[in-house]
Amino acid sequence: MNDFDQIIERKGTYSVKYNEKFIHSFANNEKASPFWVADMDFSTPKVVLDAISAEIDRSIFGYPYFDDLRESFISFAQKRHGILFERSLVAIAPGMLASIALLIERYSKEGDTIILPFPAYKPFVEIIQNLNRVVLSWPLIYHKNESLFSLDFPLLKRLASEYNSPILLFCSPHNPTGIVFSRHELEHIATIAKESNILVISDEIHADLVYSQEKHIPFSEVATQVDCSCVTCMAPSKTFNIAGEHFSIAIFTNKQMHLDFIKRLRALQSSPDLLATIASRAAYIGGYDWLIALIGYLEENLKMIEDTLKEYSSCIKIVKPKASFITLLDCKAIYPFVEKDSVTNPSLYISQGTGGLLSRFFGQKAEIAMNDGSWFGPEYKEFVRFNYAAPKEVIKKAITKVCEAEKLLLQEYQL
Repeated sequence: MNDFDQIIERKGTYSVKYNEKFIHSFANNEKASPFWVADMDFSTPKVVLDAISAEIDRSIFGYPYFDDLRESFISFAQKRHGILFERSLVAIAPGMLASIALLIERYSKEGDTIILPFPAYKPFVEIIQNLNRVVLSWPLIYHKNESLFSLDFPLLKRLASEYNSPILLFCSPHNPTGIVFSRHELEHIATIAKESNILVISDEIHADLVYSQEKHIPFSEVATQVDCSCVTCMAPSKTFNIAGEHFSIAIFTNKQMHLDFIKRLRALQSSPDLLATIASRAAYIGGYDWLIALIGYLEENLKMIEDTLKEYSSCIKIVKPKASFITLLDCKAIYPFVEKDSVTNPSLYISQGTGGLLSRFFGQKAEIAMNDGSWFGPEYKEFVRFNYAAPKEVIKKAITKVCEAEKLLLQEYQL
């Protein structure tokens, strides 16, 4: 039985999501309730907990050997996405970001530009810069009337032809916009990449959480058809709420690239640790039904957010995602009033960390901690990102507090 309504106390644990120091750094209020970092407030599937518990009961954490890791992932991916990955092109690796960093380091050189869609998950930017590469921004187009983002293909084509970038670091489904890309869109990207000899690294960590009316198409499937170089990176961490257990899968379209990657991992003596592997294997083998139930619950939470915003006649618009458990809230209509409030009450907005005006406004006035949109690029300061992977009563209360804070703001400043 899956009890997603169960409230689990996470304060006072090692959870960064609930760490008061981190919350204060961007919300300016350490007591604000956390709806920011992308892990879920639901219990990890029982099948995973049982597998970890059984290993702990053996009381020895020795060197492990698994002979069916790739098969467990391949079988799961076939069931979830209807695609059969070739075993010889699948590699098991530590966390997703480490894999992406290795690939960027191997297939580009210092000073190269790396194409990155924006808004962008900030660690992507940090990886590129820390490897002494240059971020080449590919902004998505925002359609404010429809509250959705779309890809700018003419801009991608121009960037690809003018900058000689060796890599496009893609994210599918996209974080933070929640876009699930169509086959046509992926084919368009792959065609441009092939024409310009660009390697596509596709982070698909949110893929398993695509909603019931959507279909995720792994980039590798399209890349194989178009003959574009691609590495698709997947992981169970978001899917099964085991983000602290670093385990990922890299799927290649080129056997030599696969061998190069394995060789590099061996040189670094790098592999997922024992419990991360135990958890991931158990999730892929036995977590499918839990995942389907989870997706249904997340869809209900998303609908509740929409309904609550309507109930309050809120000016805040939801950039409705088609996958995962994070959504952008478009606060453009209230942002000028937040700016006024920051002048009237400057002490509430003192910046001592990574936040922006909106994260500090909601942190103070609603006691809700959300990622400021500027974390995904300075152009997105009029958005916040809200994590709705929590029990319904918790989400309802949080969005209600957001709407009430908005209402008081407008009463105070709107003429």
